[in-house]
Formats: sequence, structure tokens, C-alpha cells
Amino acid sequence: MFRNANNNSYTYPVARLNHIKGKWYVIVSVPAHLRHLFKNQRDLRRSTGTHDESFAKRKQHALAQEIYDLFDQRQREEKVKHFKVTDAFAADAIFSLATVFKHRNIPDLRSSTDYHILSAFKQSCDTYAGIILNQAVPEELSELTELIVGGLPPEEIRERISALNSKSQYSMADKGVAGRYMTEPVHTFWQDLLISAALEQGLPEPRVELFTGPKTDLALIKGQIQIDHPSLRRLTNDPVELISRPARIVPTEALTYSSVMPEYLERVERDTPLEDTKRKKKRWAKQFLDVMGDLEIAAIKPKHAYDYLDRILAENPDRSNKTLRDYIWGVQDLLKYCVQRDYIQSNPFRDLDLKPYGEQPDETYPFEKSELKAIFAHDWNPQDRLLLSILVTTGMRPSEAGNLTWERFNDTEHEGIRYFTTLDTADEKVRVKNSGSKRLVPIHPDLQLPERSTGRLFDYEKNEDGLSATEIGHQILPVLHSIVPHPNKSIRSFRKTFKVMCRDAGVGEEVHDAITGHRQSASASRANYGGMGVPVMFEAISKLDVSFLKKENSS
Repeated sequence: MFRNANNNSYTYPVARLNHIKGKWYVIVSVPAHLRHLFKNQRDLRRSTGTHDESFAKRKQHALAQEIYDLFDQRQREEKVKHFKVTDAFAADAIFSLATVFKHRNIPDLRSSTDYHILSAFKQSCDTYAGIILNQAVPEELSELTELIVGGLPPEEIRERISALNSKSQYSMADKGVAGRYMTEPVHTFWQDLLISAALEQGLPEPRVELFTGPKTDLALIKGQIQIDHPSLRRLTNDPVELISRPARIVPTEALTYSSVMPEYLERVERDTPLEDTKRKKKRWAKQFLDVMGDLEIAAIKPKHAYDYLDRILAENPDRSNKTLRDYIWGVQDLLKYCVQRDYIQSNPFRDLDLKPYGEQPDETYPFEKSELKAIFAHDWNPQDRLLLSILVTTGMRPSEAGNLTWERFNDTEHEGIRYFTTLDTADEKVRVKNSGSKRLVPIHPDLQLPERSTGRLFDYEKNEDGLSATEIGHQILPVLHSIVPHPNKSIRSFRKTFKVMCRDAGVGEEVHDAITGHRQSASASRANYGGMGVPVMFEAISKLDVSFLKKENSS
């Protein structure tokens, strides 16, 4: 027996050698499933051209192979013919359904048509078919079945179809169109079309969905595809040829979270300037994979974010809300990359309600005046005292103050006014929290600074991102907590204390927001034109009572 080249699971019948009218012939029986391709032929034969049996046997293999090749050729021809017929059937079903609903701008069903237009059109057609079929009541479906299989006289069938039409806003013809649309050939036609369009246009393949419609056998009768049912076979004398349309394009492996990770991490490495942020992005992206498994990118939904947090909290119930938000932000950034690459159309981790998750942060309280006196009555080393004095009189963040350089100090631009800048200079790219933190910071007239020099004001160690807040905390927090042992008061309290002092002195919100670099409500385009003038800000902070500094400095 010889293997069928078109179907590796089937082998053709063995060739036999028969002596007919003085010559030997190689004969192969036509397989039952191929007989419709060889009308009125049960066997195919090839003459060896000889009466010598031994010579005929030597030619048997080659002649048998000719017959097997013919079997293959006829099947290929049939497959091509079926391709054309089933594709025409699917396209007609799609166009007919769209026409019922008067769909505008029906696109060409070609792989060169914009993928997103094709995908949207398919979604519309799926909806149309659902609208029609969902209106068919069980009694009506039962009656339709009886009409199909009951073998009723044509006159009675026409009368009952007319009666069914009167029960619904959609005619029997409309329902027939919807029924044709819901067949497997249409499903696989869409699948092949969308995959080929995505590949041709350099887009990720769509997720392949299993066919969930009715498993209906189809037959080709007089060039038309119809449901293969005994009643139809009884009503026709024409050949009934079974026909199907399996998917022709084999999808590649679905785009999963892990398959996107390498290119995303490469982007993070290239485009993330801060080392700490870079590490966090990498760690949080990998953590989601470890916790949730290798999900398909297109299958990720908002629900997965909440499931992710639930699993984290099951193992770590004390995780803070801020930390959990950071975890989600890390995954959101990867999904944002997927949107940019057109792997998905929208980020499913946007606009999540994360308020109920994790431990809520402790509120930071400002220092009372008595606590400020106690803090500055302490015998700090000169560097720590200067840093705390700057924090409480400017509202600067610890790293902003800890990184100050004398090159960013100015006492000549405005007579009698001193200020620092957090703007970049020709020699220094200043590290700040965000763009709103780029500003000019006036210095209170009662704040004493050391003699002007060059380079940094402080020698607190910077991390690899150029920030010194961690080292400042290590050195100052233990002492600060021993002076003011309150769980809600820390170095961050100085910034809040400055805001309270401004309000108590009648300084407007807009002014002390400009001084501290808080985000303004103005539009981004307005903010780009610069902040508030230094004289206005200096006049405002000059109203602040910082007597707790004067006392300590004079002692």
C-alpha cells in the first residue's frame, strides 16, 4: 500500500498486476471516498505494454505511482474547487447578512484591507446574526426543523413559511441568511482572513476562537452548498458531494506575556534613565508573570489586575496600598508598550479602582511650633542643621535640598534676594520628582547659609539615580524620632509644616504651590511659559515666623 500525499493518515490500495488480452496491466482500485472524482470507474489501470510478466513487474511500481499521483492531483483539484466554492459561500453569507441590516461601506474581504476595518466589520456581522437568531422562539425553531426534515408538500411548506414570517420582524429569508452566517465555513473564512491580514500588515495575529455553532454537515448540490440532510437527498437526482471548509492558515503561537517580556525589557533598559525606576519596572513585570502565569496578551482583562492583587494580599496581607499601586503600574507599563506595538488596542489596566486594596498610608502630620523649637534646640551637626533649616523654610523635598550645589545659588539677579534653582544648568542635569518640580526657590532672609563655595552644599551619599533622600533618612530620622516620637511625623513633615506656615501667614495657595513645586491646575501649555517671579515668592516667605531658627543660631 502507498501513502496518500494529501493525507498522511490514509494509504492507497495496493496495485495488482492483471493479464488482459495478451498484455499485463497495473490496476489500482479507486478508494470509496474518491469515486466521485472518477465517474463510473471502480479501477484505474495502466498498461505495461508487454506480455512478459517479469518485465511487467519491473514496471509495476512506476505505473502504480502514476495512478497514485492522479489520485493526489484530483484531490488537489477538488480542494481548489472547494476553496472557491466555500469561500464564495462564506463571502455571500457575510454580504447578505450585512445587506439585511443595510450596513454602510462594506469592506473588501481581502487580506490587503485594513485589519482593524475587517475586525470591526466581523464584530458587526456577529451582532447582526445574533439579533436575528435571538428573536426565534423555541416553538418557531421546532417548526423550522419540521419544515426541513418533514418532507411536506411544497404548497404546505410555503403556507407555513408565510405563517412563520408573520410572527417576527425578520423574514424566513433573513433567518436563513443568519443561519448560513453561523456555519463553520464562515467562521474559518473569517479566521483565515483576519490572520492573513494581520500577517500581511505586520500586526500580531488575532486570537483564534473555537467554532461554537451547530455542527452541520454541508453538501455541494448543483454548485450550491446546502445542508446535507436525507430530505434534500430525496428531493434531488443530482450528485450530492460532501463539502467542508477547514481553516487553511495555521496560526502561530499566541502572543503571550512571556513572549513580550524580552522586547519590553529591552525598551525599559534603553528608555528609562533612572536606575531605580528601571529596576522596579523589570521586577514588577516579572512578578506578575510569576504570580499570574503566562497569560495571552489579548486575553488580559481588568479582572486579572484584581486577581493579581488578591493573590499578593493572600500571601502578604500587610502590603500597603501604595506598594500595590506600584505593582499595578509596573504591569500597566508593559501593557502600554503592547498598545504602542499594536499588540492590543487598549490598556486593560487603566482606570482601575484600587482604593480598597492594601493598607492605607498613614497621614503625614506637620510639626507643631513647640516641636520645631525642640528639633532645632538639638545639638545637630552643622550639615544636618542646615539641611533641616532649608527644608522647613522652603518646603523642598529632602533629595532636592540634599543635592543642592553652589552653582545653583543666586544672590545677584534681584537686589537683596537669594534663591536656589532646581533647573538644569550647563554643567548639571538636576534630578527632581517631576517637571513641575523644576523651579526657583527663594531663601528666607533669616536663614543663615555658610560661606559661598563651589560644588555641593552637602555630602550626603547619592544612590545610582543621583538621589540622596535614602542617606538623609538614615542619618536624620532616628534622631528626629527620638525628639518627636510620633508615628505620623517624619522628615516629610517639614514640607507640610512649610505649607501650614504659609497659610497661617496669609500666603496664597498659588504662591506657596509655586515655591514647593506642587502641580498647578493650569493647563500644560500655560505651565510651559514659566512659573512665578522670585520677588513675589520672596515677599511671601519673608512673612513666615522662623524665630525657632534665630534662637538656635544665636545660642
